[in-house]
Amino acid sequence: MNSQQIIARFSLSQTTERPATIRFNAEKRASAVMLPLLDINDEAHLLLCKRPSYLLHHPGEICLPGGKYEEQDDTLMHTALRELNEELNIGTHQVTVHGKLHQYATLTGFTIEPFVCTLSEGTTWQADPNEVAASFLLPLSYLSNQQNWQPLPFERNGKTITLQGLMTPHGLLWGATASIINNFIKQLALPV
Repeated sequence: MNSQQIIARFSLSQTTERPATIRFNAEKRASAVMLPLLDINDEAHLLLCKRPSYLLHHPGEICLPGGKYEEQDDTLMHTALRELNEELNIGTHQVTVHGKLHQYATLTGFTIEPFVCTLSEGTTWQADPNEVAASFLLPLSYLSNQQNWQPLPFERNGKTITLQGLMTPHGLLWGATASIINNFIKQLALPV
């Protein structure tokens, strides 16, 4: 499926019912990410990043472009667009935002507002090495194949929690990013 077909499915799958909005405050640590879609050979791919290993939070992890809400951001969509530009030098003129997924709460106290966008044909990017160690594309067909995912049990506060993980050319995709991507795939009812 190409990105136009994915966005058509996404538009049809959005509901008017919304969960309670998380307010921007220090306790909730609001953040936003972008799920950027781009076609390669008429197949939708998702643009992902790998965080540098020297960062204090989530070093070396695979992530979606995004970050924390800052006071200068009018909305969480502006947060996601600002971070996409800061991390990958992709300007707003190259981005069409099509909507958002339900807010996601992490085990570490963040709330993440995920936005879905397409990048204009021919969009290129340049990763900021201070924020991104690598950037890469994965086909949505690969991400939607449940045989590529594996259960990852781990302990947190004395409880065993099992999350799904997927190996990428740049390391393990897991945690909040994997959950957001899987929520997107479920909403689209992929694979078909």
